[in-house]
Amino acid sequence: MNDRLSRRAFLASGLGGFALTACGRRSRENSRSWTGGIVGASHAFGHLLRQAANGSPASPEKVDILVAGGGMAGLIAAFRLKQAGRNILVVELEADIGGNSASGRNAVSAYPWGAHYVPVPSAEMTDVCSLLEEFGLGRPGAWNEEALCHDPNERLWIRGHWQDGLVPNYGVSTTEKEQIEKFFARMEAFKAMRGGDGKRAFAIPVAHSSRDEAFTALDNLTMAAWLDREGFDSPELRWHIDYGCRDDYGAGIETVSAWAGIHYFASRESSEVFTWPEGNGWLVNQLRQRLAGCLLPGHLVTRLTPDGLVEAISTSGKKRAWQAEAIVCAAPRFIARRLIAELHDSPAPEYSPWLVANLTLREPISKHWDNVLRDSRSLGYVVATHQSLHPVRGETVITCYQPLDHLPPRAAREEALKKSYADWCDQILGELERPHPEIREHLSHLDVWLWGHAMARPVPGAMFGPDHATMNQPLGKIRFAHSDMSGLSLFEEACHWGHEAARSILS
Repeated sequence: MNDRLSRRAFLASGLGGFALTACGRRSRENSRSWTGGIVGASHAFGHLLRQAANGSPASPEKVDILVAGGGMAGLIAAFRLKQAGRNILVVELEADIGGNSASGRNAVSAYPWGAHYVPVPSAEMTDVCSLLEEFGLGRPGAWNEEALCHDPNERLWIRGHWQDGLVPNYGVSTTEKEQIEKFFARMEAFKAMRGGDGKRAFAIPVAHSSRDEAFTALDNLTMAAWLDREGFDSPELRWHIDYGCRDDYGAGIETVSAWAGIHYFASRESSEVFTWPEGNGWLVNQLRQRLAGCLLPGHLVTRLTPDGLVEAISTSGKKRAWQAEAIVCAAPRFIARRLIAELHDSPAPEYSPWLVANLTLREPISKHWDNVLRDSRSLGYVVATHQSLHPVRGETVITCYQPLDHLPPRAAREEALKKSYADWCDQILGELERPHPEIREHLSHLDVWLWGHAMARPVPGAMFGPDHATMNQPLGKIRFAHSDMSGLSLFEEACHWGHEAARSILS
């Protein structure tokens, strides 16, 4: 029912391997000195859907407000509604909540399975600031330093060497460095721009951005086309911009719109970030504590109606139904279309598939939190134990991220389904062995998580087209809350729409 539901759908048909001989597969597996697997695969999902379509519906129970989906937007909406004195029920397919902010834990450390940081918000981002303040993280101008990244220095593996910072400078010509400086000067200028409506050109949340055509027209071309038009042809600069777009959107400059590409660089005031060993799972834990007694995991919502009917089926096969005074549909749009008959023919965004892997190592391989690899399909890795106040001595966990954007999304998902755990290990470790040739010797455990529909992809026309404008419109008793409604899969966008859904119901 949240972003993690897409992962179940992604994995439902199984995880077969490439065309390896049985002997070859067995040999590769026996040679491993570590444990692990592809986590979270559930073959029961398809059976549950079929079972939900058969038999008599359950008699509805009465409920005040039902939130369908336990991702970040749904949890925030539920939290605010509970604070206002409403009786809330959050129905979630998974055994745990969190969506794209899921996390895990082992004997060494907690670690993220999705989003792993929250940029420090500006004072004008009132919804985010108020939430973080309630969670004990401080306020604008007085943030809790213990939650800020302890050592925000990043490094880049380039031309066989590590350099400080993620903007290439090792072996980069003077001409390219000048062009890089020119690009960032343009981004600073965009930060200060306002449209004819008085709004910032590029703001967070996206709903606060200017609708002046001078800026929204940038949504009609790709970031690569805009760079061509503006004369930014430096390979090192274009790699850096491509990396940023892949990091936030799961697709590079040839795919995402120029508006989204510029927004990545021109929308934030601070470079500081909040982060925890479990990433944004820390925020999920704060919400879980405050929603105790309101969470119903292990239930797949199968139908929502504008008159307030909600139907679901538990993972054990029991049918449930509720008649609600109000519903918050906190599912991604491609799932919402399956649940609500009136939306069956409505458009949905294009979604980026992702791979996330957590590796437990017997020895640390980096003192830096963020480690990026030039000329790699992966985005590199973050060190989960970097933020631990009491780390296990000598051992560490690193989290590797890779958007599967080398093929169109559907083809990338189909290819991923064919890959075995051994194939993923070879790919992940093959990338990491370039800067860390000894990585296999230190590895004790490696788990892989596949996100089939990890995030909405801001392709040209997606941000300000007519389809996007209708996503936040209520449908009878149903309100919607999901970052899909912004077009960008960011914590701040989920926070905005969670608050908006709660405000709409309370008003």
